[in-house]
Amino acid sequence: MHAIYFRWKVASGRERDFEHAWLELTELIRDERGGLGSRLHRCADGHYFAYAQWPSELFWATQPEPTARMVELRNQMREFAELVDGPLRGDVVADLLISVAPD
Repeated sequence: MHAIYFRWKVASGRERDFEHAWLELTELIRDERGGLGSRLHRCADGHYFAYAQWPSELFWATQPEPTARMVELRNQMREFAELVDGPLRGDVVADLLISVAPD
């Protein structure tokens, strides 16, 4: 499995706009491009970071051109936030995340 990490500084007051654009884009990538999903986190300092998983680096690297809606959502994210770090990419060597909290 391959993971990609990003970190953004979101403009004050645009947090919800950024979150909505990120959510829709991530769902499109998952549902239409074979991505394995992503998690978005908000830090105490107001920055956001996310990491996405893909079946492999080759699978991620050989994606077709983004759809018009994907480009529009990426542009919205750029309007609402500055990319601070990323993309950082790497193969997963250990995975201890639990998808559902135990009872």
